[in-house]
Amino acid sequence: MSHDNDKRHRLLGRLSRQLACTAPVLVLAAGGVSLQVTMEDESGDTGPGTLSLFLSSAHAEAQGEAEGEAQGEAEGEAEGEAEGGAEGEAESEAETEGEGEAEAEGEAEEVKADSSEAVKRPDGYTPAYSEDGANDAGLLAQGEALYHDSSLSSNGLACASCHGSDGEDTGYQATFEQPFPHRVAMADSRFGMPEVHADEMVQVCMVAPMEAEPLAWGSDALTSLSAYMVEVQRRFAGESHDL
Repeated sequence: MSHDNDKRHRLLGRLSRQLACTAPVLVLAAGGVSLQVTMEDESGDTGPGTLSLFLSSAHAEAQGEAEGEAQGEAEGEAEGEAEGGAEGEAESEAETEGEGEAEAEGEAEEVKADSSEAVKRPDGYTPAYSEDGANDAGLLAQGEALYHDSSLSSNGLACASCHGSDGEDTGYQATFEQPFPHRVAMADSRFGMPEVHADEMVQVCMVAPMEAEPLAWGSDALTSLSAYMVEVQRRFAGESHDL
């Protein structure tokens, strides 16, 4: 009976104890901050009353946010520099392409101008054949021979290579039915000449498809070939001719 009373007194003593809390001590620990609160009973024993709260997760989270912000700023700056560099390169390439196209167009215009001077009648030039017909038979015979002569070109072509022979006139546009001067598509597109005379058409064929030098103005070769082409035009148009 006395033993039970002693046990009861001990239990009541424990329940009646008043715990005192000492001032918290902040302890810096690697990887986080711990808050340690020491609880003491009246007897001064501290063993079971010790409580430690580790805030490492909060510290890690704060550190992660700081690193994320730093990384984001670095990536943003890198992307900005990359975009700026790409835009600068694109603008530079566009400017270079524009300059190249302008130079190419300028060169093309210069080539066209130079070529048109080579195939266009010189100022004050008077041809020795007639575009109204009535050309000398010997002149027409010489022109017919040259029409089939591939030695006039640098690539083995003759006039007949593109336009046929023996009265089979081929490779002409509908505009060829008109008497000279008239429009020839090649002369217009490649040399800027809206219409040509017979001798100018011969020169265009010499320079373009036959890849040769133009014939000398006033030469027998140019005169005879031009006279022959006048008669070919008449034949192609279904008119009377001297061939």
